Amino acid sequence: MFTFKNSKLKYYFSALAGILVVFFGLAGFTDINAALSKVWLTQEPLQKAEVLIILGGGIDSKTGKLSFKSQERVLSGAQLFQQGYAPAIIVAGGKVGKNPFAEAPAMAELLQKNGVPAEAIIQENQSENTWENAQNALAIAKLRRFQKIIVLTSDFHTYRACKFFRQLGGEVICRAADRDVINQKTFVRRLLSTKVLLREYAANCYYWLKGRL
Repeated sequence: MFTFKNSKLKYYFSALAGILVVFFGLAGFTDINAALSKVWLTQEPLQKAEVLIILGGGIDSKTGKLSFKSQERVLSGAQLFQQGYAPAIIVAGGKVGKNPFAEAPAMAELLQKNGVPAEAIIQENQSENTWENAQNALAIAKLRRFQKIIVLTSDFHTYRACKFFRQLGGEVICRAADRDVINQKTFVRRLLSTKVLLREYAANCYYWLKGRL
Protein backbone atom coordinates (compact mmCIF):
# COMPACT_ATOMS: atom_id res chain seq x y z
CA MET A 1 0.00 0.00 0.00
CA PHE A 2 1.36 3.42 -0.98
CA THR A 3 1.90 5.73 2.02
CA PHE A 4 3.46 9.11 2.67
CA LYS A 5 6.42 7.37 4.30
CA ASN A 6 7.00 5.25 1.20
CA SER A 7 6.65 8.35 -0.94
CA LYS A 8 9.40 10.14 1.01
CA LEU A 9 11.64 7.09 0.80
CA LYS A 10 11.11 6.88 -2.95
CA TYR A 11 11.94 10.57 -3.24
CA TYR A 12 15.20 10.17 -1.30
CA PHE A 13 16.26 7.16 -3.39
CA SER A 14 15.45 9.03 -6.60
CA ALA A 15 17.44 12.05 -5.43
CA LEU A 16 20.40 9.85 -4.50
CA ALA A 17 20.25 8.08 -7.86
CA GLY A 18 20.18 11.44 -9.61
CA ILE A 19 23.20 12.69 -7.67
CA LEU A 20 25.14 9.51 -8.50
CA VAL A 21 24.28 9.78 -12.19
CA VAL A 22 25.47 13.39 -12.27
CA PHE A 23 28.64 12.57 -10.29
CA PHE A 24 29.67 9.61 -12.44
CA GLY A 25 28.73 11.53 -15.57
CA LEU A 26 31.11 14.29 -14.51
CA ALA A 27 33.70 11.67 -13.57
CA GLY A 28 33.50 10.04 -16.98
CA PHE A 29 33.39 13.13 -19.17
CA THR A 30 35.51 15.65 -17.23
CA ASP A 31 38.77 15.74 -15.28
CA ILE A 32 37.05 16.13 -11.91
CA ASN A 33 39.06 13.21 -10.47
CA ALA A 34 42.30 15.07 -11.23
CA ALA A 35 41.03 18.05 -9.25
CA LEU A 36 39.86 15.89 -6.34
CA SER A 37 43.21 14.09 -6.30
CA LYS A 38 44.97 17.34 -5.39
CA VAL A 39 43.37 17.20 -1.93
CA TRP A 40 45.87 14.45 -1.02
CA LEU A 41 48.79 15.63 -3.14
CA THR A 42 52.24 15.77 -1.54
CA GLN A 43 54.64 17.09 -4.17
CA GLU A 44 58.12 18.03 -3.01
CA PRO A 45 61.01 19.61 -4.97
CA LEU A 46 63.03 17.07 -6.90
CA GLN A 47 66.60 16.44 -5.79
CA LYS A 48 69.07 13.83 -6.88
CA ALA A 49 68.83 10.70 -4.75
CA GLU A 50 70.49 7.32 -4.33
CA VAL A 51 67.37 5.32 -5.11
CA LEU A 52 63.89 5.80 -6.54
CA ILE A 53 61.11 3.69 -5.01
CA ILE A 54 58.09 3.15 -7.27
CA LEU A 55 54.95 1.82 -5.60
CA GLY A 56 52.69 -0.61 -7.43
CA GLY A 57 49.18 0.47 -8.34
CA GLY A 58 47.48 -2.76 -9.38
CA ILE A 59 47.78 -5.60 -11.85
CA ASP A 60 45.08 -7.53 -13.73
CA SER A 61 44.52 -10.94 -12.13
CA LYS A 62 43.63 -12.56 -15.47
CA THR A 63 46.17 -11.10 -17.87
CA GLY A 64 49.03 -10.04 -15.61
CA LYS A 65 48.95 -6.60 -17.23
CA LEU A 66 49.71 -3.59 -15.06
CA SER A 67 46.82 -1.22 -14.38
CA PHE A 68 47.12 2.13 -16.12
CA LYS A 69 47.87 3.72 -12.74
CA SER A 70 50.81 1.33 -12.29
CA GLN A 71 51.93 2.15 -15.82
CA GLU A 72 51.70 5.86 -15.03
CA ARG A 73 54.03 5.39 -12.06
CA VAL A 74 56.52 3.17 -13.89
CA LEU A 75 56.74 5.39 -16.97
CA SER A 76 57.24 8.45 -14.77
CA GLY A 77 59.95 6.56 -12.89
CA ALA A 78 61.72 5.67 -16.14
CA GLN A 79 61.73 9.37 -17.05
CA LEU A 80 63.28 10.33 -13.70
CA PHE A 81 65.92 7.64 -14.12
CA GLN A 82 66.77 8.88 -17.62
CA GLN A 83 67.00 12.44 -16.27
CA GLY A 84 69.60 11.28 -13.75
CA TYR A 85 67.66 11.71 -10.52
CA ALA A 86 68.59 8.25 -9.18
CA PRO A 87 70.94 5.48 -10.37
CA ALA A 88 68.81 2.66 -8.92
CA ILE A 89 65.10 1.83 -8.72
CA ILE A 90 63.16 -0.33 -6.27
CA VAL A 91 59.81 -1.50 -7.63
CA ALA A 92 57.47 -2.44 -4.78
CA GLY A 93 54.47 -4.73 -5.18
CA GLY A 94 53.67 -8.37 -4.53
CA LYS A 95 50.68 -10.64 -5.04
CA VAL A 96 47.62 -9.02 -3.49
CA GLY A 97 44.97 -11.36 -2.12
CA LYS A 98 44.22 -14.17 -4.57
CA ASN A 99 45.85 -12.41 -7.50
CA PRO A 100 48.39 -14.88 -8.99
CA PHE A 101 50.55 -12.06 -10.38
CA ALA A 102 53.05 -9.99 -8.41
CA GLU A 103 53.40 -6.40 -9.54
CA ALA A 104 57.17 -5.98 -9.17
CA PRO A 105 58.23 -8.29 -12.05
CA ALA A 106 55.77 -6.61 -14.45
CA MET A 107 56.95 -3.19 -13.31
CA ALA A 108 60.59 -4.19 -13.84
CA GLU A 109 59.77 -5.46 -17.33
CA LEU A 110 58.08 -2.18 -18.29
CA LEU A 111 61.03 -0.20 -16.94
CA GLN A 112 63.41 -2.22 -19.10
CA LYS A 113 61.23 -1.62 -22.16
CA ASN A 114 61.64 2.09 -21.45
CA GLY A 115 65.41 2.16 -21.25
CA VAL A 116 66.19 1.26 -17.64
CA PRO A 117 68.87 -1.47 -17.47
CA ALA A 118 68.02 -4.63 -15.52
CA GLU A 119 71.01 -4.15 -13.20
CA ALA A 120 69.56 -0.83 -12.00
CA ILE A 121 66.26 -2.44 -10.91
CA ILE A 122 65.61 -4.10 -7.54
CA GLN A 123 62.35 -6.00 -7.09
CA GLU A 124 60.38 -6.03 -3.83
CA ASN A 125 57.71 -8.61 -4.61
CA GLN A 126 56.30 -9.55 -1.19
CA SER A 127 54.22 -6.54 -0.11
CA GLU A 128 50.42 -6.56 -0.33
CA ASN A 129 49.61 -2.99 0.74
CA THR A 130 51.11 0.47 1.11
CA TRP A 131 52.40 -0.10 4.65
CA GLU A 132 54.20 -3.26 3.56
CA ASN A 133 55.51 -1.43 0.46
CA ALA A 134 57.16 1.06 2.80
CA GLN A 135 58.44 -1.54 5.28
CA ASN A 136 59.97 -3.82 2.69
CA ALA A 137 61.36 -1.14 0.39
CA LEU A 138 63.00 0.67 3.30
CA ALA A 139 64.52 -2.61 4.49
CA ILE A 140 66.08 -3.07 1.04
CA ALA A 141 67.29 0.54 1.03
CA LYS A 142 68.89 0.08 4.45
CA LEU A 143 70.57 -3.16 3.36
CA ARG A 144 71.98 -1.43 0.27
CA ARG A 145 72.89 1.67 2.30
CA PHE A 146 70.68 3.96 0.26
CA GLN A 147 69.92 7.03 2.34
CA LYS A 148 68.52 9.64 0.00
CA ILE A 149 65.26 8.30 -1.41
CA ILE A 150 62.58 9.47 -3.84
CA VAL A 151 59.16 7.83 -3.39
CA LEU A 152 57.04 7.88 -6.54
CA THR A 153 53.33 7.07 -6.67
CA SER A 154 50.07 8.48 -8.05
CA ASP A 155 49.08 11.99 -6.96
CA PHE A 156 46.16 10.91 -4.75
CA HIS A 157 48.35 8.29 -3.04
CA THR A 158 51.32 10.51 -2.13
CA TYR A 159 49.92 11.75 1.18
CA ARG A 160 49.31 8.34 2.76
CA ALA A 161 52.33 6.66 1.19
CA CYS A 162 54.82 9.26 2.36
CA LYS A 163 53.25 9.42 5.83
CA PHE A 164 53.87 5.69 6.14
CA PHE A 165 57.46 5.93 4.88
CA ARG A 166 58.21 8.68 7.39
CA GLN A 167 56.53 6.86 10.26
CA LEU A 168 58.92 4.00 9.51
CA GLY A 169 61.92 6.32 9.65
CA GLY A 170 62.46 6.91 5.95
CA GLU A 171 63.95 10.23 4.84
CA VAL A 172 62.11 10.59 1.57
CA ILE A 173 61.28 13.05 -1.17
CA CYS A 174 57.65 12.57 -2.20
CA ARG A 175 56.75 12.83 -5.87
CA ALA A 176 53.56 12.29 -7.82
CA ALA A 177 53.66 10.45 -11.13
CA ASP A 178 53.01 12.51 -14.25
CA ARG A 179 49.43 11.89 -15.39
CA ASP A 180 50.34 12.86 -18.94
CA VAL A 181 52.70 9.91 -19.58
CA ILE A 182 49.67 7.77 -20.41
CA ASN A 183 46.28 8.67 -21.92
CA GLN A 184 43.79 8.91 -19.04
CA LYS A 185 41.13 10.94 -20.79
CA THR A 186 38.97 8.11 -22.07
CA PHE A 187 35.56 7.61 -20.45
CA VAL A 188 36.51 4.23 -18.95
CA ARG A 189 39.85 5.38 -17.54
CA ARG A 190 38.27 8.47 -16.02
CA LEU A 191 35.71 6.28 -14.28
CA LEU A 192 38.41 3.87 -13.11
CA SER A 193 40.47 6.80 -11.81
CA THR A 194 37.45 7.99 -9.84
CA LYS A 195 36.90 4.51 -8.41
CA VAL A 196 40.52 4.31 -7.24
CA LEU A 197 40.33 7.85 -5.85
CA LEU A 198 37.20 7.07 -3.82
CA ARG A 199 38.94 3.99 -2.43
CA GLU A 200 41.87 6.19 -1.39
CA TYR A 201 39.51 8.62 0.35
CA ALA A 202 38.05 5.65 2.26
CA ALA A 203 41.53 4.33 3.14
CA ASN A 204 42.64 7.72 4.43
CA CYS A 205 39.52 8.00 6.60
CA TYR A 206 40.13 4.49 7.94
CA TYR A 207 43.76 5.14 8.86
CA TRP A 208 42.88 8.56 10.29
CA LEU A 209 40.33 6.95 12.61
CA LYS A 210 43.00 4.45 13.67
CA GLY A 211 45.39 7.31 14.42
CA ARG A 212 47.81 6.34 11.67
CA LEU A 213 47.46 9.54 9.61
